[in-house]
Amino acid sequence: MSTISRRLFLERALQGAALASAAGLTALAPPVAAAREARAQIASTPLTDDLVLLTGAGCNVLALRAAEGLLLVDGGLERHSAALLREAARGAPNGRLRVLFNTHWHPEAIGCNARAAKAGATIIAHENTRLWLGRPINVDWLEETFQPLPPKHRPGKTTYKTDTLSFGGEGIVYAYMRQAHTDGDIYVYFKGSNVLATGGVVSADGWPLLDYQTGGWIGGLVAGYDRLLEVANDSTRVVPGNGPLLTRADLEAHRKMYFTIYERLVDCLNGGLSPEETIAKRPAQEFESEWGNPDRFIDSAFRSLWGHYAPDA
Repeated sequence: MSTISRRLFLERALQGAALASAAGLTALAPPVAAAREARAQIASTPLTDDLVLLTGAGCNVLALRAAEGLLLVDGGLERHSAALLREAARGAPNGRLRVLFNTHWHPEAIGCNARAAKAGATIIAHENTRLWLGRPINVDWLEETFQPLPPKHRPGKTTYKTDTLSFGGEGIVYAYMRQAHTDGDIYVYFKGSNVLATGGVVSADGWPLLDYQTGGWIGGLVAGYDRLLEVANDSTRVVPGNGPLLTRADLEAHRKMYFTIYERLVDCLNGGLSPEETIAKRPAQEFESEWGNPDRFIDSAFRSLWGHYAPDA
């Protein structure tokens, strides 16, 4: 099973239980999901004295520990939220969650929203993310409908462009990446620590999820990388949505790859090809040995062009 398919399978299996729980219903998690939850362990990797990378909750999560409490970038899947917050608070001077960033609307980014709301924390996101979380979202290629979050679990503070925040003496910049892998993606940059959290726009362990149904598209993905490259320098530690830490050079290599694929897909569109015919042409062939089967990504990336291009007459 490819990385992207594995991630989507996990989200589907766990999101149903999370939504039923939020609605006050009793949900029976699938045995496989329950077994995986029993084995799940949240690991922490210190990046600075106060900034910690947490893994194992469904996506990479950053935790800033300070005297005033905890700040998180993304919240993992809901089923892992209790374990994630315990690990985030371990050794912290104040374990209360005060600020939570949702870098986008997907389940692996919003799993701590309910607990954040209960703790009185500020949930920050782009305005489009808040809007998506307030309505049902039909995902045709998953045959899944994600239900809206309760109003108090949605972001209460939103941005449209670029904003700043100071927490624990750390200067933080968070900014919009336009239509990248959704239309509500933001990055979060810790200036003093020189750590850049990219959210789901960047994946280091396989092909990213390009959510064309909520505004993501491959041209915007390339533009999102351009935005990140404006922020990162040669010493920046880049925290992708999934996978190991990256460097600015890695971002440059990713950007080059996606732009190459983008140009090929535009050629396929202008040639009148269907998604299936485009996949058969293997427009990411030279990248498959490193990144795995690209078919799901190519299909989504090609379909994402439909809202931005018309085939040449």
